[in-house]
Amino acid sequence: MCLRNSCAAVALFSTIAVIGSPVFAQAAPQAAADTEAVESEIIVTGSFIRGTREDAAMPVDVFTADDLNKQGVSSPLEFIKQLPSVGATLGDSNQYSTASQGFQGNGSLNLRGLGPTRTLVLFNGRRTVLAPGDGFIDTNLIPIFALQNIEVLKDGAAATYGSDAIAGVANFVTRRNFNGVIIQGDLDAIKGSKDNWTGSILVGKTFGKVNLMAGFGWQHRSALPNYAREFSRTPYAVNPSGWSALSTPGLFAASYLNNGAIQTQTARDGGNAGCAAVGGVNDGTLCRFSFIPWNNIIEEEDRYQGYLQADVDLTDRTKVHLEFTYAQTDLNSLGYSPSFPPTQGPRGSGSANAFTVSPNNPGVPAFLAQSGLAPSTAERPLAAVTAVFWRPFGWLGNPADPNRGAGVGQANNKSYRASGGIEHEFSDSFRGQLYGTWWRSERRTSVPDMIGSRLQDALNGFGGPNCNRALGVAGQNGCQWFNPFLNAAQPISIQGLTNPNFVPGASNTPELVNWVHVRNGTFQVEEQTVVDLIFSGETGIDLGGGPIAYAFGAQYRGNGWSSRPINAESDLNVNPCFREGDRGCVGTPIEGVGPFIFLGGTRFERQTQNVKAIFAEVKIPITTTLEVTGAARFEDYGGSVGSTFNPKGTVRWSPTDWLVLRGSAGTTFRGPQANQVARNQITSLAGIQAAANNFKSVDIFGNPNDLGPETAFTYNVGAVVSTGGLTVSVDYWSFDFNDRITTTPAQAIATSVASGAVAANGTRFANCSSVFANLITFQGGACNQGVTTGFDISRVRTDWVNGPGIKTSGIDVAVDYNVDVFGGKLNVGGQGSFVLDYTFEDFVFRGVLVQSGYQAKGFTNYFRDPLTISPFRGNAWINYNISGINARYQVRYVAGVTDDRCVGLTNCTATSFGPVNFGREVSSFTQHDFHLQYDLPPIAGVKTQLQFSVENFTDADPPASRLEPSYDPFIGNALGRVFRFGARVQF
Repeated sequence: MCLRNSCAAVALFSTIAVIGSPVFAQAAPQAAADTEAVESEIIVTGSFIRGTREDAAMPVDVFTADDLNKQGVSSPLEFIKQLPSVGATLGDSNQYSTASQGFQGNGSLNLRGLGPTRTLVLFNGRRTVLAPGDGFIDTNLIPIFALQNIEVLKDGAAATYGSDAIAGVANFVTRRNFNGVIIQGDLDAIKGSKDNWTGSILVGKTFGKVNLMAGFGWQHRSALPNYAREFSRTPYAVNPSGWSALSTPGLFAASYLNNGAIQTQTARDGGNAGCAAVGGVNDGTLCRFSFIPWNNIIEEEDRYQGYLQADVDLTDRTKVHLEFTYAQTDLNSLGYSPSFPPTQGPRGSGSANAFTVSPNNPGVPAFLAQSGLAPSTAERPLAAVTAVFWRPFGWLGNPADPNRGAGVGQANNKSYRASGGIEHEFSDSFRGQLYGTWWRSERRTSVPDMIGSRLQDALNGFGGPNCNRALGVAGQNGCQWFNPFLNAAQPISIQGLTNPNFVPGASNTPELVNWVHVRNGTFQVEEQTVVDLIFSGETGIDLGGGPIAYAFGAQYRGNGWSSRPINAESDLNVNPCFREGDRGCVGTPIEGVGPFIFLGGTRFERQTQNVKAIFAEVKIPITTTLEVTGAARFEDYGGSVGSTFNPKGTVRWSPTDWLVLRGSAGTTFRGPQANQVARNQITSLAGIQAAANNFKSVDIFGNPNDLGPETAFTYNVGAVVSTGGLTVSVDYWSFDFNDRITTTPAQAIATSVASGAVAANGTRFANCSSVFANLITFQGGACNQGVTTGFDISRVRTDWVNGPGIKTSGIDVAVDYNVDVFGGKLNVGGQGSFVLDYTFEDFVFRGVLVQSGYQAKGFTNYFRDPLTISPFRGNAWINYNISGINARYQVRYVAGVTDDRCVGLTNCTATSFGPVNFGREVSSFTQHDFHLQYDLPPIAGVKTQLQFSVENFTDADPPASRLEPSYDPFIGNALGRVFRFGARVQF
């Protein structure tokens, strides 16, 4: 394994990226930028019939390696994010969205904004590695340095490929018969980070009838803190989303014993001056806390990829193809809040009054003095201190991370994939292939959180791994005190502030911090074995347009998924109750709350799934200008899921040489994932509107009883015009879903329960008789009518169900023009996708309307499916190539949206400082890029290409939105202006 800079210095990479000038499936191919002798075999996506036309009845976009190289992008993520037909995409860090949590390091492809689990991603036409248990292909694992082209089918394809191909298919195809060496490397210079590096090497050689190809790639992304961008430093009064009521300094209650009577006073730790000094905002009795200084836009990440491929011509009619892929992604310093806020403590649920502090805690005297409270005396002794609104560390940062003070998490992915098969031509008109594919995907994730009972013990002087509690002496015999007050430390954060209330010697030791703040996480593994048997050929029947062609075959998919806690603390079989080691809650409603103050635990779970399918396809050229294709697939999941049959038909008509009319219609489906039918739960985090947008735990439970497949009816109608060097395509597409696999809406459930009159704290009183009340865990573990409010919500339970349907439709437009100008090649083009409709039906759960149907197009949808749906996404480019120089300008545009949370309201929300309308309208975003490549004259057969790019050269900020980082990551680019320097050496 090589060092960061030496890897990249092998040769600065000439990128491999995207969008631009895609060779639409119907467009004439552009001239190659290099002249390497690579014999490429295009795999037709969307059909198993050989020779399907590129301007066929289905809308397929083809992007060659040369197209990608001209864009200056070096990863599948950058390619995907620029596709106009793609919605919200995983890849960059966005830990605040429940759709993104736990996926750091993963990439996804989300065609039509229908969700990444509804887009099937293939590698060389075969299924490839999923993120374990999550149902989507991790596109970051694809070795982009070995690719020859990428094909994107923007139409339902379950009749051909089976489950997951509801929205479409992306096929990443590697080079074939490659001979030579390509070394690539690049550097992305990003303000505020230590830059991103990429390096790769690809080697190919033919030995008689055997061609071998091998490659290795490495990518490094440096951390880019949110605080490095001015637009993320939004004051609380402007955007309260990234702020919390629970903090250090916190609000404490000091109870004194005065002549036998208890007298209690509340005070903010350190007073007004103490809060402001460390970065907080004084808000009544609270010191508002922002976790943004400890979070990142990009997490530090290293990715390693290896690829081996062999093609063997056994005879003129028999070929063997073998391939192996290894990928590893390491994120070892994920930036989280220094500590999460408590939603429960050792005594039960609730954020308020969750912990008490012993009056003998060494931090108490300074706390009393700095907070304007009287000292404890013999005449008026301090009897108790209660943390009313408080979180550990807060503005002081986490001392376990001396560099940034963050709560440091980890995510480590590994995957292995092997695929191989034999292809044989029985005759000129009949052929077959048998392939087997196996892959294994591993993901270990961990996030630190406080164990409530350990924290309470430490507040009372019985903390630390070596504490001899049996001797009963606080602060002695290996026992340590946890200091919860402002006087415990100087702040550790990117802000560089000074705490005037710090008392030397009052700090918590790293040993104690690591004992109370423990990693919570899972190790997930998924394996899949796929066997494909496919026959295809041509009949002797010719109706005038050529022989009728056909394909048929069978597929077997065997999946195994398992998830286990990474330690005993995370294991609900060991620690199911509020207190570590306690099992007294087993069999009661609170079983499974776990010992952590915020995050939930998990249990070991294993699920298997076996899917069998048969399919057939026929293409009938009725005339030389009219062609009809039909396909059908039967797929059996067994068990409660059952089976499904899905047909599809397409038609292509070319009334003139320059016009092609095309259409397709069919049904498509997706079966439940293994983890969705597991008897287990995972915990995500969400700012719950009914709880004043405070972050709460959302527990997502599997449904092993009645979760069935979802289905959709899809159709596409379009036209392609080709004349001279101009190609124009227009397609209308439509998807109509039924029995959509989704989770019950946590926000709507919480709002439905907390639906009474407005309480003094600004939230609403709970309706304790609501049919959904048992899905909410409240402060103290009970709902008391007329007392309990939305502010008392601690946790929300959601379940996987077959939910309401969706109807979405739109229009795709593409233009591509090629012409010779001044001795060079000029290419001008553009692509755009208009969303015309994205309607959700009413969500009825337990016989009650929990969420009314809504139009998602043009709205942010932050707290509901399907996240941001822009009404238009598009890009355009001008490319000129002459004498070894290629210059390219491209522009990407994403239309703005409205925050649906503000619809019908005079003000979106309010704080004690006044109304808030920040991000009411999320503006459009336009990015301008310039790319330049220069091919040096060959020297001794060595070709060298130098590359330079400026991306977002206007340095446009992403549009403001009322999210925690204060921008919409699904519309804008938060990186700012990026300079890219690259080189490619080939021989």
